[in-house]
Parts: sequence; C-alpha cells; structure tokens
Amino acid sequence: MQRGKLALAGVFFLFLFQYKTFAQTATDSGTVYTLQQCIDSAIKNNIPVNQADFTMRGAKLTARQQWATMLPSISANASYGSNAGKSINNFTNSYVNQQYGSGQAQINGSWVIFNAFSIQNFIKSYALLYEANHADYQQAKDQATVNVILAYISVLSSKEQLSAARTQAEASRRREALMKIQNDEGAIAPSDYTDIKGQLASDELTVVNTENTLESNKLLLAQLMNIPYSPNLNFTSLGESLTPAPYNYSVDQIYQGALTNLAQVQSARLHLESAEKYVKATHGTLYPTLSAQAQVNTNYSTVPSSVYQNTTNEQTNSFVKTGTGETLYVISPQDHYTSHKIPFKDQFDNNRFTYVGLNLSIPILQGLTRRTNYKQAQVQRDLAAFTQKTTLTQLKQNVESYYVQMNNNYRTYNTMQVQVENYLASFNAASIKFDAGAMKSLDYIIYKTNIDRARINLIQAKYNYILQTKVLDYFQGKLTW
Repeated sequence: MQRGKLALAGVFFLFLFQYKTFAQTATDSGTVYTLQQCIDSAIKNNIPVNQADFTMRGAKLTARQQWATMLPSISANASYGSNAGKSINNFTNSYVNQQYGSGQAQINGSWVIFNAFSIQNFIKSYALLYEANHADYQQAKDQATVNVILAYISVLSSKEQLSAARTQAEASRRREALMKIQNDEGAIAPSDYTDIKGQLASDELTVVNTENTLESNKLLLAQLMNIPYSPNLNFTSLGESLTPAPYNYSVDQIYQGALTNLAQVQSARLHLESAEKYVKATHGTLYPTLSAQAQVNTNYSTVPSSVYQNTTNEQTNSFVKTGTGETLYVISPQDHYTSHKIPFKDQFDNNRFTYVGLNLSIPILQGLTRRTNYKQAQVQRDLAAFTQKTTLTQLKQNVESYYVQMNNNYRTYNTMQVQVENYLASFNAASIKFDAGAMKSLDYIIYKTNIDRARINLIQAKYNYILQTKVLDYFQGKLTW
C-alpha cells in the first residue's frame, strides 16, 4: 500500500515537472536573436565603430584634398562701381563734377614647380593616414564582433548552467516530495526529511544565482548591441558543435597570423609610415619654393574720352589798360575737344595688362614656425614608432597569455570530465543505498552535491575553453560565425 502511494506521488510530481517545464518555455518566449544578428546590430550601433567611421571618412576627404594641391592655383575677381562728385579731367587737368561708372577685372594664376617634394610627401602622408584610419575602423568592427561573440557564448554558458541547475533542483524537489510522504507516515527519521529540504533550498539558491548571472550576461550583450534590455530577450544556440577539441596552432603560428591579418597591427604600421612621410613633407617646407606666376587685368570706365579738334585764338577775360585808358583784352589760344565714348570691348583690349614670370620664395625667418612644425612632426613619428612597438609587444603577450589559459582550460575540462564520470557512478550507487535505507541523508547529500557541482563546473570549463579559442581565432583573422 505504501509503495502504491509512493508510486502515485511520483507520477503526480513527474506530471507537475513536465507542466512547469512547458509553462517556463511559454513564459520565456520573446525576441530571439541569432549570433549574426547580434554582430550586425553591434557594428551598426556601436559608438566606437561609428566614431572610427567618421574619422575614416574625414581622412578620406583630407587625402583627396592633398592631391588638389598639385593643381595650379587660379583666382579671378571683377568689380564695378558708380562714382559721383568732384574729380580731375585727365586731359584738361581741371576739376570737374561728374558721375560715371568704372569696372576692373583680373585673373591670377600660380603653379608650384619645385618645393623639395613637400607636396608629394604630404600627399603620401595623408593617403597612408587614410589607410591607417580605415584599419582603425576595421579594428573597431573586429573588436565589437569579438566582444559580441564572447558575450554571446557567456549567455549560452549561463543558459546551459541554468538548465543543469534547474534539473538538479527538480530532482531534489521530487526527492523532497517523496520523502515528505515518508516523513508524514513516519517511515523515515525527521532529520532525513529536513536534510533533503536543506538540499532543495541550496539547489534553488543555485538556480537563482545562475538566473542572475544569465540576466547579467544578457544585459551586457544587449548593451554591446546598443538595444534596450528586456528579460524576454532570447538567443539561439550555435549551429556548430561546442565540444572542446585540441587547438592545432602553436603560439608562433598564432602570432605570425596576427601580424598578417590583425587590423590593429596594420593600423600601427600605417600610422608610422604616414608619420615618416609627414616628417619629409614638413622638412621640404624649409627649402625655397619655385613657382610660375601669371596675371591678366584690365579696366573700364563710362567717362567719355576727349578727342582734340583744333586750336583757335580767342579773347579771354584778362585785359590791360593803355596810357590813354583804353582796355585791351588778351587773346589766348584755346584747344577744342569733342567727347567720345569708347566701347567696352575696345577698353577691355586697350587696357589689358599681362604678366608671366617665376617667383622664388625663400623662407628666412617666420617666427620659426616651419622649423617647429618639422620638430613636432619628428615627435609624432617617434610616438608612432613607439606605439607600433608597444602594439606588437602587447600582442605577443596577449597571444601567449590566451594560449596558456586555453591549454589550462582544456586540461581542466578533460580532468573534470573524468571527475563527473566518477562522481556520477558514486552518486548512482549512493542513490540505490539511500533508497534502500542503507545510507544516511547527509551522506547522500554529499554525493549529490559533488555530482551537481562537478556538472556545473564542467559546463563552465567547456565554455571557458571555447572563449579562449575564439580569441585566438580572432588574432589569426579566422573568426567563425
């Protein structure tokens, strides 16, 4: 009779467990993201990626502008104005009051023939700077991708650990339910029942802690994607197998692959090459600059031109008195002009002035600005060289560090596999003895705690190893997914 009750209770709690599992699945349904969608969202919305994109686009425009410095410099200006008031007649050299219009047009051009290859080096410097910024942009995208992959794997690790923790808690819950019936009927010692209740509480605490870890990892992933966090966020499992396998690359192979494929390395090299060209460019500004110059200008006026007609002797207002008192007026020659308006085209042609020549500009003393710019360029070059050296050193150290951690995690995983197998065999034997009443509850709990902890530690070790391998893949430019 007692066995029948126990069997009936077991069936009931098994049904209850299946129902809760279904309800949990329905409740957890929400927005589901694949890894590729997470990466795409991060690259699109990531702040450092967008900042690197803006910098790259600005550098591209600057590089294009440098090519334009090789073209001749041409400028043109024209003006026209209305004049009124007193002025001087150019022919009679007398004051006149008149209103007239005047205009002027000019075209200037210059072209640098030689300046110690400063322009060419500026072009190369800014072209290399654009390539360096493009590598920085790629580095930002790569870094965002790696961060998303690591966060995604952390979410999957937490989900798998949570699944294991819930399974363990449910096993303890079923055990507690069966032992409650036994305790109510006086078939077991009360301490056995309280021991299993304590174990159930411990398992439920593990579930809560794992759920908290999962939500924290989901929050981190949502922040990397730059999307609002929601408890209903879900992420699909990866298509490939996550069973750890030996990593078939040595430290030197990984490092050499990073030197070839890592955008960070290319960026450091290109920044140094750009700085070296910039030093040569600023050094060229210390030398004389030879340039060709040309100019054409003309002017126009609406003042009529005076054309000479003839000269006549005419009586003036001046006079002299004779001794007899007679008034004699002075006769003086008077020039006669007629006004003539010269057409615009004739003035344009007649007043045209042209100039073609060479100009040699020698920098002697300009507040030492050019020499200071040259010295500053040298400092920036030295800084770029130091940055490249530091980048390679840190890269080598990171590769070695992740490689050692990867090997350690792989050995840990293999050891924990053996530990789980052994603890599982011991737990199965302990369960048989406990059900038969041949083992104390505290001893049974110890066996269960050992296998539960070993299983969760095995999951953690597996994902720790996978995380390290993905970082090493990134160093070699072999990111998957």
